[in-house]
Amino acid sequence: MKKLLTILSIILFTAQVGVAQEEATKSDSTKTAQTKKSDSVEVVITPKRGQDSTIVKVAGMKIIVLNDDKNEPGKIIVDSEVDNDTVYYKDKHGDNVTHWAGIRIGVNGYMTDKGLPIPTTHEFLELDYGRSVSVDVNLLEKDFRLYKQHIELVTGLGMHFANYTFENKYTTLVNTDPLGATVDSTILLDKNRLRATYITAPLLLGFSTHKDENKAFRLAFGGQVSWKIASKLKQQYNLGGQTFKPRIKSDYDLNPFLFHAVATAGFGPVNIYANYGLNELFENKKTLALTPFDVGVQLMF
Repeated sequence: MKKLLTILSIILFTAQVGVAQEEATKSDSTKTAQTKKSDSVEVVITPKRGQDSTIVKVAGMKIIVLNDDKNEPGKIIVDSEVDNDTVYYKDKHGDNVTHWAGIRIGVNGYMTDKGLPIPTTHEFLELDYGRSVSVDVNLLEKDFRLYKQHIELVTGLGMHFANYTFENKYTTLVNTDPLGATVDSTILLDKNRLRATYITAPLLLGFSTHKDENKAFRLAFGGQVSWKIASKLKQQYNLGGQTFKPRIKSDYDLNPFLFHAVATAGFGPVNIYANYGLNELFENKKTLALTPFDVGVQLMF
């Protein structure tokens, strides 16, 4: 897309030059015998060895757009056949390799300081990891180059949707202080899920081996802050031949801010990622101390 916009800009520029030349010709009777070759526009895309070049001939001017790993990115050579002057235009802000923007799908959960098993005193928080799915939509990314296109400081903005699906089919979270649960053995819950929605922003150090994203191995690590904007308990059960879907909005003692250590790695349009919480999922001393995490796959924008 950037290359297409560049070529369109060149054509517009040279068209203006052509108009100026035509006006000058009309005012100078000694230049009336102009060749009509400049009336045509010729665009030739010529791949060369180790180089992707585009040659555009407009109104007596030859423009060559070069993309070559050995050259600086976005080099444009404008070669006038009239006075043989050559002008170089350089794009200093070429596309960066993406480290953040994209859609993520993964598994989210939490663990105690001893690992994944949840103590029997809080077994109502035991998760069904096969149904505890997280989704991230990272819409905005801003990169600051530290070394060419290979080392960058990365930030952005996104949305994180965490779904904690509970293993127990008879318990319901109660937003008490501390967080508790009630048990009703007469109701079998087909769905019993705590969903939390966050706005997220990263600060990452990104590395890439190539300026072309489709050829680049990339690695990024750093931190991420998440601000909780909504949370609710989503349930579903059948009773007396009817289906009920209660939605109970509450904060459930969830921390309003989460901080994660982040690591990502990938090649081409696909990344894998892992986030590990630096603070607890629930507010301190409101319930069991649980550290959140999520891992998954990302399709890059």
